[in-house]
Amino acid sequence: MENKFKYILFDFDGTLTDSSEGIFKSLTYAFEFYGHGTPTKELLRKFIGPPLHYSFSNFCGFSDGHCLEMTEKYRERYRKIGYLENRIYDGVREMLRALYENGFVLATASSKPLKFVNDICENLDIKKYFTFLGATAFDNIKESKAFVIEDAMKNLGASKNNTLMVGDRLFDIEGAHTVGIPCCAVLYGFGSREEFEEHHAEYIVEKPADILDIVSKSKEVK
Repeated sequence: MENKFKYILFDFDGTLTDSSEGIFKSLTYAFEFYGHGTPTKELLRKFIGPPLHYSFSNFCGFSDGHCLEMTEKYRERYRKIGYLENRIYDGVREMLRALYENGFVLATASSKPLKFVNDICENLDIKKYFTFLGATAFDNIKESKAFVIEDAMKNLGASKNNTLMVGDRLFDIEGAHTVGIPCCAVLYGFGSREEFEEHHAEYIVEKPADILDIVSKSKEVK
């Protein structure tokens, strides 16, 4: 027998780090600049996970042009200070190190622009654990979660039979299932058990260490 999973893909916001402070402050900066008032906490939480353009369009009803304006104004603050307002979740660093040292191949699969993923990983000193940083381009608003996951798998040389996606929102689950791989949903992020069960996450865990248990106990007979 051998480990079923060799390649582990990670969402970023809400999965590896609590990035809410920088995201919320940058969103508020954009909303107030364009005269939309201060967004509610309920609205702000919806922005954790999906791409910004999707969120501005679907949660706020903004036109495509205004979505682009809001995104750029958000990034005006985020690229200066927001990306530094990031806290790695307790136990994540230890989980990544253990996976890496035990021969698993790790990558991110994030809807964040690559520059931010790279800069945050370097700032938190966790970039060394990742073979590939999967993320989006600044100017591409059509890169779905499934696209990012598939791109990461292609760069890693991974297959559907040996890859696990880890995330904290329904977008991670749906993206994984679109590509044809299972998803492990984490409760310490911004999603809920109800959300994960509704979207049929194969695994639901409460803490980062539980991810180690899943990949080490998932075996297949050759």
